[in-house]
Order: sequence, then C-alpha cells, then structure tokens
Amino acid sequence: MTLRLTLSFVLVMALACTGVSWTLYRALSHELTWRDDITLINRAEQIRQLLVDGAKAENLPLYFNRMMDTHQDMLLIHTPNAQTVSVNHTGVDASLLAPLPALKKPALDTIVKRDVAGTELSAVRITALSYDQPVTITVARLASERQYMLEQYRNNSIVICIIAILICSALSPLLIRRGLSAIHSLSRLTANIDSRGLSQPLDEKALPAELKPLGSALNIMRQKLADDFTRLNQFADDLAHELRTPVNILLGHNQVVLSKERSIDEYQQALANNIEELEGLSRLTENILFLARAEHNNILLKKEAISAADTIGDLIEFLEYEADEKNITFVTACEGTLQADRILLQRVLLNLLSNAVRYSPENAVIRIATQVKNSETVVEVSNPGSELDAPDKLFNRFWRGDNARHSSGYGLGLSMVKAIMTLHSGSAEYRFADGYHIFSLRFPG
Repeated sequence: MTLRLTLSFVLVMALACTGVSWTLYRALSHELTWRDDITLINRAEQIRQLLVDGAKAENLPLYFNRMMDTHQDMLLIHTPNAQTVSVNHTGVDASLLAPLPALKKPALDTIVKRDVAGTELSAVRITALSYDQPVTITVARLASERQYMLEQYRNNSIVICIIAILICSALSPLLIRRGLSAIHSLSRLTANIDSRGLSQPLDEKALPAELKPLGSALNIMRQKLADDFTRLNQFADDLAHELRTPVNILLGHNQVVLSKERSIDEYQQALANNIEELEGLSRLTENILFLARAEHNNILLKKEAISAADTIGDLIEFLEYEADEKNITFVTACEGTLQADRILLQRVLLNLLSNAVRYSPENAVIRIATQVKNSETVVEVSNPGSELDAPDKLFNRFWRGDNARHSSGYGLGLSMVKAIMTLHSGSAEYRFADGYHIFSLRFPG
C-alpha cells in the first residue's frame, strides 16, 4: 500500500508541477511579448514626435541609441530624397522589412512578426513629416533577449520540478507510513484478539476520523462474533449434556446384559432397547444437521400454494388417537392458502399440534385459526395451560420447561419451528393470554 500510495502521490506531484510550470511559462511569455510590442509602438511614436518637433533625420540615431537596445533593436528612416538613416546591429538583413505597410497609427494587432533563424522579429512602420516632407519610420526588435530569458526560466522550472519530485519521492513513504501507523495499530489489536477478548470493544475515540467507521464496523463484527461464540459454547454444552444421557443408558444396558449369561429373549430385549436409544440419537443428529443447514440458508424451498384447512385437517386426523386418550377436542377456523414448502409446513404444524396435545390437560380444547393481517397470513395454535417461567427461552435449542423435563424429546422442536419460519421469511411468536399458550406463525403474502 505504501508503494502504491507513493507512486500515486509522485505521479500527481509530477502532473501538478508540469501544469503549474507550463501555465507560468505561457503567462510569462505572453507578458514579455506584450511588453516588447508596447515598447516598440511607443518608440515609433517618440521618433515621429521628434521629427515633428524639428529634429533632423540624420540626428535620430543619437536619440535612438539612448532609447533602445541597439543589440536587438533596428531603426530605418526613409526620406523623399531616397536618403536612408539606418541603425542595425542585430545582423538581420534589412530587406526582410521592405514589404511592411506604412501606418498612420500603429496598434498591437498591426505589428508584423517574422521568424529569423528561430528567433522572433517584431516590426512596425509608420509615416511622419519632417520639415513638411513625408518620411517613413521602421522600428523592429529581435526577441533574442526574451527568448534567452524564457529558456532560462524553462530550464530552471524543469530543474526545480525534478528536485521537488525527488524530494516528494523520498519523503512521501515516511509520511505515508506515519499516516498508516493507526491502521497498523488497529491490525495488531485485531490480530491479538482471542475468544476471551471479543466482548471488549475497540476504543474508537483513539482512532483518527478516517478510521472511526472501520473501528465501528470492527466493534459490530466483534460483538456478533462474541454472540456467536457464546451460542456455540452453549450449544456444545447442551449437546454434550443431551448426548450423555442416551450414551450412559446404552452403556449401562450393555454392561448389565454382559454381567452374566442371559437367555436369548433377554438378549433380544437388550438389543431392542439399544435400537430405541440409537433411533433417538439418530433423530437428534438429523435435527441438529437440519438446524445447521437452516441457519446457513442451505435448504432449497419448494414453495407452493397450500390449503390451510386441508393441511391442518390431515394433521388433526393423524393426531386423533393421541388426542382421544386425553379426550381433547380440536376447534378450527381455517381458510385461505399459505405460500410455503409443503413438507416443512407439515413439520412445523405437526410440532405445534403434538406439543399442544402433549402438554394440555384432559378434556382441553385446542384452537387453530388462520387470518390475513397486513398482507401476511397468520396461523395461531392455542392450548390451555399454566404460564411458563421463562417464555423468552422457549425457542432456544435444548431448552425445556419444567413440565417437559420428564417427557421424551430433546428440546429442539420449537427451535426448528423458528428456523423453518425464518427460511420462509416469516416469524414464529409466542404469548400467554387468558390461560392459553398461543403460538403464532406469520407467513408473508
């Protein structure tokens, strides 16, 4: 990064120096040219005024030498008697000025430019009267001094730009490294963080203004990682606790069976008990895998329009024998359709209905209703019961209430309900009202 920033800075510096030097060079060139042209016109007017005031043409070189630089200026005066007064030490052939037009009033746009061996020659010719005789005055200036000055300025500018670029190339890495020191410090702090320090946020006030958004984002990420790590630890503890019971049961059964010789029927009964425990472990493993896939959105949904009344009716018929044992009655008010995956929808509803049957008292009434609210379909399952001590933990993995600790299962049913509803971009909610446990499933329209 330091190298890239240095190269970028040097490139910008080079472009800036080039642009500034070129702009100043052009401005200086225009200024010097304007000054020379103004001087040329003024000298021509002064010489004409001298003639008007009575000066003789042959005496004008004396005045001219005082006014002009004879090394780069020329003066030609043509009289009616073909007499020519000439002052020319520039080495320029005077015949180059022969085609010049004679003007009464010279101006900047009337100055004629010629190129003499790569050097600009500016000239102007005006008419005047000397002792009532017409004469022509030609004043010219060779821009050798101006050209030399511009060349020196250009060379000096190039040298200064090169020196400035070299200085920037040498100093910019040091300045950039110093500027990036905050990033290096932030990187070290991030690299030194372990699982125990995730809950400790970075001090955003100690960061420069440019890095505060990054520090804030890192703190958000650290908090999320801390939450995930806490859930992972809790999940591992719960999983170990849940697996310990069936494993100990299997181990105890096998140790008891192998403690002495037994009959074939006893061995078969022991194997049947082992199979029952292993089936429970298999279901637990499948549910854990399902939750992991659902949490990472790794389950493909096959959504379709499903009749709520038909689906709930089929599930009630499936649970009819279990409900009859406790003389439980179902009351339904279902209509409309649900946009959902058929298999996962049946799994969610079966979980809620079987829980309602299992934990409802005898002679209870379980109510199932559907309704449309704010462009979403809501399915509510209500069953009577006593209020829970920790309803906020109801959808947590492996959590079971006091009334469910001695029943079968591992406490994953409601967490799977929540995961399936999340896959459908919906939600699962619980509330207790008027002696009823009410579970609400919200499906988007």
